[in-house]
Amino acid sequence: MSRKPDLQIPAPGLPPERAEEVLAELERVLGSPHFRGSRRCQTLLRRITEQSVVGHADCLKERSLGVEVFGRAADYDTSQDPVVRASAAEIRKKLAQYYQESGRESHIRIELPSGSYLAEFHFVEEKPAAPVAEKKSNHRTKVLAGAAVGVALVILAAILAVPNLHHSDLDDLWGPVLKTQGTVLVCVGLQAAYNWRSAQAQDATQGIIQPSTGDAATSRSIRDQDLVLIRDRYVAVDDALCLVRLTSLLERHRKAYRIRGERSTSFADLRDTPAVLIGAFDNPWTLRTGGQLRFTFTKDSEHDTGMVHDSQHPDKSDWRLSQYWPNWDIPIDYAIVTRMVDTTSDRPVIIAAGLTQYGTMGAGEFLSNEEYFSEAVRQLPKNWPTKNLQIVLSVPVVNRISGRPRVLATYVW
Repeated sequence: MSRKPDLQIPAPGLPPERAEEVLAELERVLGSPHFRGSRRCQTLLRRITEQSVVGHADCLKERSLGVEVFGRAADYDTSQDPVVRASAAEIRKKLAQYYQESGRESHIRIELPSGSYLAEFHFVEEKPAAPVAEKKSNHRTKVLAGAAVGVALVILAAILAVPNLHHSDLDDLWGPVLKTQGTVLVCVGLQAAYNWRSAQAQDATQGIIQPSTGDAATSRSIRDQDLVLIRDRYVAVDDALCLVRLTSLLERHRKAYRIRGERSTSFADLRDTPAVLIGAFDNPWTLRTGGQLRFTFTKDSEHDTGMVHDSQHPDKSDWRLSQYWPNWDIPIDYAIVTRMVDTTSDRPVIIAAGLTQYGTMGAGEFLSNEEYFSEAVRQLPKNWPTKNLQIVLSVPVVNRISGRPRVLATYVW
């Protein structure tokens, strides 16, 4: 049976039946691991595909997409803010990875050509098989073909049954945690926050109800007695996204885990099980566990600065943030990824932490993406899988969304 590719570019729009097929394929693509963790790529690809299907090429300009998808001002400078170009480049990579995977053979392919924001859809039409009279096969050929299919099915079943059959550098990174007996403890940092003591004032602040006259939420001054400090309830959004990425990886390897906030985690918990620590300044266990390592975080709250400190080069201050509180309006963040055996608990620990929540999100992507981690492997010695290691990352921030992490430094001991 032969298959002939047929390219259809939606100039006037696709026929309804074709459009439905493309949109169904779009949902499969967006639900894949390549896109599931990137809100920016999901939103942009959905917009591009939906507009391409109906033939609205005039809506697929860089400035239009920047305004409609990423909320930029109508007159924003695209040369200074390349959010659309950067996101489109990331989409092209993710689409290529998606369609390269085994089992992605489909009669539809969504592509985003370089230099364009108009999607292309490739349909593969199947020709009917030639009549039996025209192709005579002997019994031996049929038996061999059947045997080959049987072997292929056995191999496929083995791959599906054993998730680690495809071994990667990322598997070596997580190996000590995955191979150690016991349930993995995933400890996530918590954000201290003030709530209104009055439920009515809290609902008014969040827009659930209209504030009443004289309500504390509408008063110019806030009194101490109007507020209550909550220390054990809230997780930063990007910390939560990091949590989802890392627990998804554990699930793919069928490794049991339990999630706890840092305030409900004890040393006894960390001593008895392998652990994953998420967050830095909102997670004291991260600061205690990694406090004596080469790369650490330091913070000067009085002057609103934070940085990655290198104990071997204490005068180095390149990896530094300032004036980021309380709006977190920063163009870049820094993160430290650590994989080590804790000398106190004698258990393997993986740490994903950033100076702010954006860095923590970037660290989570780095620890769960083979392509991202491969960048670091090229800088590591051959025996790194048996060693402790630290990796310093830079994480670009665009429209308060973390971008692809880049390796700044590595250390193995």
